[in-house]
Amino acid sequence: MKKCPECGNPSYDGAPICGNCGYKFPKAKVAAPKKEDIFKKEPEVKKTSNDKDTISILKEKKLLIGIILAITFIVICGILLTGSNNSYNSNPVIQSNELHEFKANNFSFKYPSSWKQVNGTDEQHPGAIFFQNEENTTIEYYNITSDAKSLKDITQQRIDYAQTTGDYVELVETITLDGRNASNMIFGNANGDYTRYVSMFSDGQLYVFKITGTSENSINSEAIENTINSADIA
Repeated sequence: MKKCPECGNPSYDGAPICGNCGYKFPKAKVAAPKKEDIFKKEPEVKKTSNDKDTISILKEKKLLIGIILAITFIVICGILLTGSNNSYNSNPVIQSNELHEFKANNFSFKYPSSWKQVNGTDEQHPGAIFFQNEENTTIEYYNITSDAKSLKDITQQRIDYAQTTGDYVELVETITLDGRNASNMIFGNANGDYTRYVSMFSDGQLYVFKITGTSENSINSEAIENTINSADIA
């Protein structure tokens, strides 16, 4: 039973209003049911003494891993070294510093041992000798008696002759060989080749290197330059 707070009239517990004065009893508060936590923690599983983590396994296997890495390193080094050797052997470079010396009368010069002395013909200079290098460039040498008065006259005669044969002048210059003036001339031939004349003139004697090749580089190689610079008039 409960009493009305207004008139004191008793009423039963579930009565919504007082039967005497009409007072409305407040509704009883209902406690909310407890909600279950949906984010329940999973029960922690304790590792037994027999369980091993990754770090422990790696530590135990470090010797085996070290051996595997060492073998891999050796194999890679072997492949690299083999590749380098194959590359070297497939393109062998033959180098020789040995020089041969040519002497005729009072003139001499030195040339690489790799040059081959070959048979050649020069109708205007039957006593000429011929060499051929690794690039198939021909190096001809001849010596003749000339009635020219100076090296300048010889140079002009060669230019005049080139014009009659259809050759064109690429270079005309004066250089020094064996302590004396010499002429260096390059002509482009009608057939596409190049001819270089290096001439020395002394006491009515003309000493000439005539070099013929397929390009200007081929007639100006280092070996050819060294041979020309070794020229000596005794």
